[in-house]
Amino acid sequence: MNDPEICTLSLHNQFKMSEPDDPVQSIAEVSDESEYSSQEDSSKEDSSEERRGIAWVPPKLAAVDMAYTIRDLMPFDDHRRNDKMIIDSVTTLRGSWPSPDEILNNVDLATCILLLVMRSVAPNIPLKAQWRSWDHLHAVAKQEILRKSLANAVRCKVFIRMRSLGLWYEGY
Repeated sequence: MNDPEICTLSLHNQFKMSEPDDPVQSIAEVSDESEYSSQEDSSKEDSSEERRGIAWVPPKLAAVDMAYTIRDLMPFDDHRRNDKMIIDSVTTLRGSWPSPDEILNNVDLATCILLLVMRSVAPNIPLKAQWRSWDHLHAVAKQEILRKSLANAVRCKVFIRMRSLGLWYEGY
């Protein structure tokens, strides 16, 4: 699970396995197309930064960042469904659910779970472009304060707080 490609390939290909006539796939493809076009825009920004030799520096997170959440981000049932998707995906990919200590000690694993959280954010509030990048999520996951919060979410198998952090969204 140390290879980020394992996680991202599995996430991006999850809709390709259903039949072409499957209405669920059509809806998923439509929503993913708009997301991918945003990701392409983000990739263009990232590549222009790379061309200019500018390295992206993650924000230094503080306790206030980990406490500032958006109330009523989405209905509780949506949170629970998204939490189940994260748990099922990780358990399927790894064969078991990680321990909080694994999250604290393994930045790659923490990033993979954080990527799944980013895939389940509120659809009605735009996600900041920097959080669509594996590299940017990996850079911020190196901070112990984030891994501690994520480890608590993993312990409880509830990601409502992580998903609701204002730092992920435009305008917050």
